[in-house]
Amino acid sequence: QSTSRIEDTGASAVYLNRKRRWNWGFVAEHLPYTTGSFAQGLDTIEGQDVIVQQAARLTQINSGLSAIAQYPFSRVQRFEFTAGVRRIGFDAELETQVFSPITGDLLGEQTTDLERPDSLMLGEATAALVYDSSIFGATSPLVGRRYRLEYSQMSGTLNYGGALLDYRRYFMPVRPFTIAVRGLHYGRYGADAEDPRLSPLFIGYQGLVRGYDIGSFDANECDVFDMTTCEAFNRLNGSRVGVLSAEVRFPLLGLFSRRSYYGAFPIELAFFGDAGLAWTSTEKPSFAGGERDWVRSAGVALRANLLGFAIAEFDYVRPLDRSRKGWIWQFGLTPGF
Repeated sequence: QSTSRIEDTGASAVYLNRKRRWNWGFVAEHLPYTTGSFAQGLDTIEGQDVIVQQAARLTQINSGLSAIAQYPFSRVQRFEFTAGVRRIGFDAELETQVFSPITGDLLGEQTTDLERPDSLMLGEATAALVYDSSIFGATSPLVGRRYRLEYSQMSGTLNYGGALLDYRRYFMPVRPFTIAVRGLHYGRYGADAEDPRLSPLFIGYQGLVRGYDIGSFDANECDVFDMTTCEAFNRLNGSRVGVLSAEVRFPLLGLFSRRSYYGAFPIELAFFGDAGLAWTSTEKPSFAGGERDWVRSAGVALRANLLGFAIAEFDYVRPLDRSRKGWIWQFGLTPGF
């Protein structure tokens, strides 16, 4: 996975031996999760009045090594066990920009490292029921169904559990158009589920709710001078999240080809709508009578298979619940959900 910042690039490698009914293997991964906060105010520097904007970027870096065991009940359904160790490291930096209040010109900028907590060492165990009858094309699944029901337990420096419910369905009412829908919930539960050393779960990633990436925010959207109360951004973070997504996708060049589904090159166009909700044990979601509400977006995505090495996605997206943002562009290396 990758974003516009090289520091947010992560990867995982999997080896799986399927020679017998019991499958086994290993997973190594290094995955960063980034969130942040924003502030804006007036200050005086060297006798000159200036506007100061600050963005704090907080990154949780998950590095782990796990062993896998799988038992398939059929070609499309299996039970899966995972056990391993995980190190969670942290990085934090503050980006400060200074502007002229008269002309709006950038007068200076600086990035400084912030104090960060010590790394966490955890042992983890996971059990999951997995179903996958989907047929994957060059850029996204085309038809079929997928779901994953998973529970994981973390022990060590912290103790908490994680529950995942992920369901996806793909219809092709008329060839070559695919309708894709997804419903997802992940939450941390238990004694240390909301420990401040754990970065909050963030729904603004391109693979979840498009149009709310941390890089697209600045202090102008906060309407406050306190970095802890930027509601426009804080509502995207929590210890529990829910996501709903829908797409109508089709091969762009394949519409003009009778011989090949994708045509001369595997390019996919998709019209999408996303919605997401993040909450905590104290800040309840709107469907449970709380004040945390859904954020939504809609737009068009273009995906291309880069010679089998990666899938690039370009989004032109309109976040519907950001008062000071219109249409924006996003780029990432990610297949369709």
